[in-house]
Amino acid sequence: MLNVVFALVTVLAWGTWLAPSQHVPMKGQQTRTFYVTLAVLLVAIVAAFFQGYQGLTLRTSWLPFLGGIIWALSGLCAFVGTQRLGMAKAFGIWSPLNIIVSILWGIILFGEFLHTGTFNIVLAIVSFVVIIGGILMIIFAGSEGGSTKQSGAVVYGYLGALGAGIGWASYFIPIRISGLSMWVAMLPLAAGMFVGGAVICVVSKSSLHLEKPSHYFRVMSTGLLWTIGNYCALLMMEHLGTGKGFTIAQLCVVVNALLGIFWEHTPRPGTRAAYLTLAGVVVATIGAAVLGNLN
Repeated sequence: MLNVVFALVTVLAWGTWLAPSQHVPMKGQQTRTFYVTLAVLLVAIVAAFFQGYQGLTLRTSWLPFLGGIIWALSGLCAFVGTQRLGMAKAFGIWSPLNIIVSILWGIILFGEFLHTGTFNIVLAIVSFVVIIGGILMIIFAGSEGGSTKQSGAVVYGYLGALGAGIGWASYFIPIRISGLSMWVAMLPLAAGMFVGGAVICVVSKSSLHLEKPSHYFRVMSTGLLWTIGNYCALLMMEHLGTGKGFTIAQLCVVVNALLGIFWEHTPRPGTRAAYLTLAGVVVATIGAAVLGNLN
C-alpha cells in the first residue's frame, strides 16, 4: 500500500510541478529558476535535519554540488521550453530524452548494458525508435487552434526542451561518482541548484521582483512540488528498485500532457494537434518504460 501511495504522489507531483507558476508574469525564466531552487534548498535543509547528513564533508559534497548547478541550468532550459511550447509539448520531449541520455551515459561512463543479451539489444533498438517516433509526433503536432507563437520563439522552445532532456539526464552523474546515496547528497545538490539559480540571475541581471505577493507563493510551490515528487520517488525506488521506480515516475508525463491540453489549452482540446500530442506522449512513454526496465 505504501508503494502505491509513493507512486501516486510522485506521478502527481512531478506531473503538476510546473503548473502553479506557468502563468506568473516575469521578465525572464531566470527569476523562476531562482525561486524554484530556493524552495528546493529550504526543503532539503529541513529533510537533512530529520534524516541526518552522515558522510558529508567538503570533499564529498562538491560533486553533488556540481550536479545541482547542472540541474539549475537544465531547469532554466525547461522553463524556456514550457514558456515557448507549452507544458504538454516540452514535457513530452524532454522526459523520454531523460531516459535515452541517462542510458547512453550508463553505457559510456559505467559500462552498463555492454554484456546484455541479443534480445535486449533488439528490444532497446525498437524502444529507441518508438521513443523517437513519439517525440516526432509531438514536434510535428503543431499548435492547431492554440498558441500563435512566432517561429523563432518556437525554435528556442525546442532547444530548451532538448537542453532539459540532456541536462536532467546528466545531473545525477556527479552524484553517482561521489558514491553518496541520493538521500545524503540531496543537501549539497540543493545548495548547488540554488547557487546555480542565483548566479544565472546575477549574470543575466534579472530582477527578483514579482508583481503580486501571491506570485512568490506560486513560484515557490513549483519547487516544493518537485521536491515532494523527488523524495517520494526515492522512497519508491528503495522499495521497488531503481528501474521499476524510475519507470513508474515517468507516468508523470501523461499527467503533464493532460494538464497542458485541458488546463493550459496548448494545444487546444479537441484539435488534431491535441490528439497527436497526447498520442506522441503515450507512445514515447511506452518506449521509455520498456527501455528503462532493460537489464
